[in-house]
Amino acid sequence: MQHDTPRLHLVSALDFWESYLKAEGSSEGSIRQRLILLRALERRAGKPLAEITRLDLITDLGRTGLSASTRANYKSLYHTFFTWMQDEGLRPDNPGARLPRVRLAAVEANPTSTDDIQVLLNSGIYARTRMFVLIYAYQGFRAQEIAAVRGETIDWQNRRILSKDGKGGKEVWRPIHEIVWEELQKYPRRGFLFPSPYREGQHVTARNVSNVLGKAMRRAGIAHRPHQMRAWYATEMIDGGASTVVVAAAMRHADMQSIQHYVRVSDESIAAAHDLLPRVVVPSKSGRRRAA
Repeated sequence: MQHDTPRLHLVSALDFWESYLKAEGSSEGSIRQRLILLRALERRAGKPLAEITRLDLITDLGRTGLSASTRANYKSLYHTFFTWMQDEGLRPDNPGARLPRVRLAAVEANPTSTDDIQVLLNSGIYARTRMFVLIYAYQGFRAQEIAAVRGETIDWQNRRILSKDGKGGKEVWRPIHEIVWEELQKYPRRGFLFPSPYREGQHVTARNVSNVLGKAMRRAGIAHRPHQMRAWYATEMIDGGASTVVVAAAMRHADMQSIQHYVRVSDESIAAAHDLLPRVVVPSKSGRRRAA
């Protein structure tokens, strides 16, 4: 089989794939995460990607401590990447083909409660962490979207916020909930809201957002994961009477794309759904002393 792409030196395969993903329009966060996972696979297997076998991938997927959803995500990544390598002529076979099917048990939604969110806000968390909570719970943002918020992605005139680095690289404007809007007035209108203390000119990572919130929730005795505040966001709006179409649009889900081909959900509808969310009281200070 002939390939138009010249055979590259194997060490540049990931660089080539990174360029391919950028050309495809994948978000920076998604590309970065995929590269991290593939480099970790190389380390665990003890060999370069060009020499990885099907047995290596099956062994990797069978590691203890992985949840079913994580295994499924890894399997999907391995299939995609090694199919690409084969298509580009970087290796003759595809070890990612015909990997074992991962059984995913049906899991019922388990949202945090309004009381949980209030307890978390009152638990002495710092202002930055409080803002993480509010954007998670009242905008339904994912961790990577929260990390990427900057003054320039907020429409300060029309009270809207741009979701960047969203799932699938989707970028959309959505109304800002009143509680979030009030807290945003304390933040600068230019630059990242959550700049990284370690990487100059960059924002904190999604992992940092999740880790900070996860630790705060455990300290507060809340038996939930940060992402389950997104489930609260959807559940409370549905329970309050918002339509599933409006909630899907508010959460930027692709699951209802067939409906969205025919129905355009207005900002006013999403803003009205926001008004259905129960209100919490945001403390003005953490009550904690900073270390000297």
